[in-house]
Amino acid sequence: MKLVRHLLLAGSAALSLSAVAAEFPLRSDDLNLNYRYQTSDHGGGYLQAMARDISAVRPTGGNSWDHLVSDGADSTVNANHLIYGRKVYAMISGTVVGCWRNAPDNAKAGTKDADVLNFYIGVGGNHVWIRSDDGVYALHAHMIPGSISASICPHNATKFTTPSSSGWIAPEAAVTNGVHITAGQYLGLAGNSGNSTGPHLHVHMAKNNAVYDMPFNHGSTTSYVNASASPAGPWKMLQGKPLPTGPILIWAQHSTAYWTVNNIADERFQGWFNHMTDSGEMPENIPCTDNGQIYNTQWVPSKGAWYANFGMTAADMAAKTAAYQAQGFSVYKWWYCGSYRSAIWRK
Repeated sequence: MKLVRHLLLAGSAALSLSAVAAEFPLRSDDLNLNYRYQTSDHGGGYLQAMARDISAVRPTGGNSWDHLVSDGADSTVNANHLIYGRKVYAMISGTVVGCWRNAPDNAKAGTKDADVLNFYIGVGGNHVWIRSDDGVYALHAHMIPGSISASICPHNATKFTTPSSSGWIAPEAAVTNGVHITAGQYLGLAGNSGNSTGPHLHVHMAKNNAVYDMPFNHGSTTSYVNASASPAGPWKMLQGKPLPTGPILIWAQHSTAYWTVNNIADERFQGWFNHMTDSGEMPENIPCTDNGQIYNTQWVPSKGAWYANFGMTAADMAAKTAAYQAQGFSVYKWWYCGSYRSAIWRK
């Protein structure tokens, strides 16, 4: 294995955030650490040209991934899809202006309920529309029945009394004087309700009656060509930019907490570092084994100013220590990894 050397980011130079960017509606810690979310361009007219249908995938060896919970799982069973039951979070802060909460899931993936086909169940199934103070509308759709609380959505019926095929806010789904939602607030669970033939989360935004591309503050992406992608990436940080076009894997942010991630190969460590710092974490321990080829890490909520580095020779570490000391930093912890070193500096 070739040792990869990188300068890690300083915690005091946190990844920049956009005041107008949204929070990604799913989180990494609701999946296995090695799983990722996956999406491609939704397409469609009117306000869905930049919509996304998001699923979850697991690595199956090499650069291959699969969206089912296990090899050979029955794809017609909703619960066998990795995305099914994953927590959905509000992309933006604002007021609930439309929703539904008790539409049934389509009984099998690949089929639709008769009431969906006859428009007695809305195209978004169980969903939440949020309108921000500056007029951005955000849709989170196809959630599991009953997973959206009555405190968020006042509509308790199973289906409409009058058919509605609207892809906007259906008349019976409209909400007046809705509750205020904060970006990142839990909304419900990804399901297979409404105009859906398989479990997924559908999201899109609109403003001024026009499509609005969704910029996200956190997360990183890599290309997913022909359902293939290297777990090592390269992972590109979003940092307030919209999702790239085409099929991609998405490494969503973690909740800020205390985390342990072990057995990280050196060629994947920069991606892990960027992912954790993007989630508001800083390294507490980054010891290494196998001459700097494997890292076993602990992460804590980021606080104060710091630097971290890995894959250093003794000369590298001495030079960096001198440079950081000139900025008021001192060595907090360091580790010897055969010929290489890893270290954390703090003020």
